Amino acid sequence: MKRAGKFLGWLLAVILALLIIMIVFMVSSANHERKKLYYSGLEASKVADGVYHGMADAGLVKAEVKVTVQNHTIIRIDILKHENGLGTKAEAITKEMVRQNTYEVDAISGATLSSEVIKSAVSIALEKGKEQ
Repeated sequence: MKRAGKFLGWLLAVILALLIIMIVFMVSSANHERKKLYYSGLEASKVADGVYHGMADAGLVKAEVKVTVQNHTIIRIDILKHENGLGTKAEAITKEMVRQNTYEVDAISGATLSSEVIKSAVSIALEKGKEQ
């Protein structure tokens, strides 16, 4: 009986160690991918009226958006696709982007990577409407 208890203890320790390694790897990977996201730096005031699509991919999180601009103002952001794991609450960030007329808003707490991916996708969409 003691042997079975020791074996079970070791097995649980190994499983716990593997889970910790997986979490560390996922967080590290997400941070690495987040650093590769693109932000155009373009202000909405320099974007022609129209509807523009943008996509961003951070490995674990992907987003595709449609941004509607009227009178150099973002009037609507639709999320067409959002592969997010646990980051669904980040989708609320679009309301703040419309309100502030920029993609440069604070990330949603607890959904940082999804927030950044959505912001990057909006940035890319706006860049497509850059006035010459």
